[in-house]
Amino acid sequence: MKCHSEERPYACDICNKRFKRSYYLVDHKRIHTGEKVHECDICGYSCIQKVHLVNHKKRHFNQYKFECNMCGKGFHTNTELQGHKNVHTGDRPYQCDICGKAYPSKTNMMGHKRAHHPDSRQDPKRYQCETCCKSFTYKRSLLLHIRSHNGESNFLCDVCGKALTSNETLRAHRRIHTGEKPNVCAMCGKAFSKASYLKVHQRTHTGERPHHCDQCGKTFTQRSTLVIHQRYHTGQRPYQCQICYKGFVSKTLLKTHQTSHNVSNLNHIF
Repeated sequence: MKCHSEERPYACDICNKRFKRSYYLVDHKRIHTGEKVHECDICGYSCIQKVHLVNHKKRHFNQYKFECNMCGKGFHTNTELQGHKNVHTGDRPYQCDICGKAYPSKTNMMGHKRAHHPDSRQDPKRYQCETCCKSFTYKRSLLLHIRSHNGESNFLCDVCGKALTSNETLRAHRRIHTGEKPNVCAMCGKAFSKASYLKVHQRTHTGERPHHCDQCGKTFTQRSTLVIHQRYHTGQRPYQCQICYKGFVSKTLLKTHQTSHNVSNLNHIF
């Protein structure tokens, strides 16, 4: 195992905090110097890090009423803003009533409870897809999801022609073409095209692994990963090679296997 200094070779000569990349260190040092090199061309707001400027600019286009004066991120309510500020101040006012562990926001705390105390609450997702076992809180969400299995769609992407099941999924899909990533992690600044991607990413900060295998106890950050894992217990192999008829637990493993057959055979099949 690498030592800490090898994993993070760039050290701040003021506070000794270490970083993996030199440009992370350059950004960090501006906290000590107060240098604000990134300026908004709309209102003149300046900040230390580029990601903070990106957060700030969203306020001009999304009409956020509340803005964090430390990083420029905008919020629709003061409650959201105050919860976010705890990330900067280090305050952890939300405490787990089971084990006492504290978190900066209610969202983080609830994520912890789902991951580490799964029996403490009833799962509100009551509507389950019979095809893939994915669960939903609302019946409408389940019905929209079922369309993806049936091949039904009235929403077509005007760029690539892909068919989507709802206007919401179409908007999210279009971001692949535009490169737009409006969902920003408040803890590290990483941006994502979909809110669902951000939610999964945030679990790397909270340690939340809400999806639990009832056969072996292993936990996962995503339900899709759990579903694939459970197939090893059940023996289910829904993805079958059309050349040799070997079955696989996931589409990714099937595609990897198919490369072992020559291209002419694959072209004949598909």
